[in-house]
Amino acid sequence: MGFPESELIKNEIVLRDLKISQDVLLSKKAMIRWLALSLGLISPNETRTLMLDVFEVLLYFHFKGKNPDIHQILDKLEKKKKEEPNPKAVRYHLLQLKNKCIINSKQRKYFFITGSLPENNTLEISLKENYKERIDSSFKQIEKVLKALKRSY
Repeated sequence: MGFPESELIKNEIVLRDLKISQDVLLSKKAMIRWLALSLGLISPNETRTLMLDVFEVLLYFHFKGKNPDIHQILDKLEKKKKEEPNPKAVRYHLLQLKNKCIINSKQRKYFFITGSLPENNTLEISLKENYKERIDSSFKQIEKVLKALKRSY
């Protein structure tokens, strides 16, 4: 009998501790890529850029104080890339960001998840809280299993 690991996974956390080279701070594109790599949104050496573009558009709207709908996101991507984006692929990346607890949506508007006091939280505090909550939740389960394992010896 196999063990159904995939059914047990509630979420995954990838958080990379990256150096910040001088090159990173020289361009918006480099900073977006660095953030996405650090937050585990893309893999190292990732060549596809749509996730980066979607993430950048969400950051743009966040820093403007707006919660965009899918049409606004698609319009901004089209202006940025000078070509019509694939709506299905954009929705896929939005779903991936939701699954990673980076963004949420309400009434078809997308926004970064904020912490317990959204009016006082900056994006950096919110991201840190979100990752910390998921890490804490994971370690509660790890501690429970380690205690049970210890009793079994």
